[in-house]
Amino acid sequence: MQEEGPFPSLIHRIVRLTRVLQPDDSINTDERISIRRIVFWVAVWVGILMGIVFYFKYARLLTPLLG
Repeated sequence: MQEEGPFPSLIHRIVRLTRVLQPDDSINTDERISIRRIVFWVAVWVGILMGIVFYFKYARLLTPLLG
């Protein structure tokens, strides 16, 4: 008998028609993105963008300090 490994074969996968025909109306709290995660990623991207802006704005002033 052959072992399937970490990924099961698609042939043996069971398709449930009730999930296809009837959408799940219940709101699953696990699938929602938390406010804390959104704030964290917004802060990360603002920091990256500010770093890029400050680099292009003040790079000529940093060159004498490094040399």
